[in-house]
Amino acid sequence: MAARRGLYSSGVLKSRALPVPVVCFGNISAGGTGKTSTVIAAAQELARSGRHPAVLLRGYKRSSSAPKLVILARGRSFSLADTGDEALMIYRTLEKEGVPVLVSPDRYASGTAAVKQLGADIILMDDGFQHFSLKRDADIVLVNATAPFYADHMLPYGDLRESPRGLARARAVVISHCEHASQEQIDALAAEIKKINPAAEIIESMHAPEFFLDPATAHPVDLNLLKGRPAAAISAIGDPESFEGALRKMKIDLKQIWRYPDHHAFTPAELATAQEARGGLPLITTYKDFARFPSGWQGILKGGVLILSVKIVFLCDGWRKLSAVMAEAAGRRA
Repeated sequence: MAARRGLYSSGVLKSRALPVPVVCFGNISAGGTGKTSTVIAAAQELARSGRHPAVLLRGYKRSSSAPKLVILARGRSFSLADTGDEALMIYRTLEKEGVPVLVSPDRYASGTAAVKQLGADIILMDDGFQHFSLKRDADIVLVNATAPFYADHMLPYGDLRESPRGLARARAVVISHCEHASQEQIDALAAEIKKINPAAEIIESMHAPEFFLDPATAHPVDLNLLKGRPAAAISAIGDPESFEGALRKMKIDLKQIWRYPDHHAFTPAELATAQEARGGLPLITTYKDFARFPSGWQGILKGGVLILSVKIVFLCDGWRKLSAVMAEAAGRRA
């Protein structure tokens, strides 16, 4: 990683710039930081303020036959195989704000399409901190408060994608999942970040449950529905402990838990196993996981399923700091 970064810094490998500001949301670890939820929150706020953001993703675990560039926008056709689960989940969440999502390993090509075809005036790059071929105006890195980088190791012995020294490139660092950490742990993590990057804005955030969604009816369900009751949970995400911990904080008694590898595509047989084993208990999952349920899931999961909808909450003046970083990035192009 250091050698690759050096090749870009020296100009041996070239970075290209888009005509609009680019803000990158990334991490130095292999998932579980809440990055995608933060991108969604930023896109929503930008759209509501009158900007025209677009989100760029690489499209992890897409079909090998998927087109190089897939545009998720009003009036466009696409499939889960072409987009990948994260892109589809982000688009569905941002659909009412009219924020397009573009999927391609070539972020310059997808960014160019966002600007020229869709009128985007600011680009949010999801998971691109190590993607040096596209220039960005601000890098925002997320770190999990419950999995401090200074106690971790590089892949494959740990979850770090690169050395913690990479945080020196960040304009801001968001400490996520603060709801699962003590203030002492959060302060210790902030101190380690400042050792590497004294100039970085440090922003604290937490994930807060909003409601359950019944996908069969598309209707929201009150969070108190399962309070004090037994239930089952199924997920295939980078940080299943946070998902399950949120359910337990809601006083839900998890009697059955199924965990699969991140981005796992569920099969009918796996859902049938869960259906048989849950013994009539409510089955709870995430938006990201539900996007990977096979067609015909309703015929398998008799008794239904609930999706936990969560939102990012920025603590103290966190949103003001994040907004200032994005405004500063946009100001460089003014």
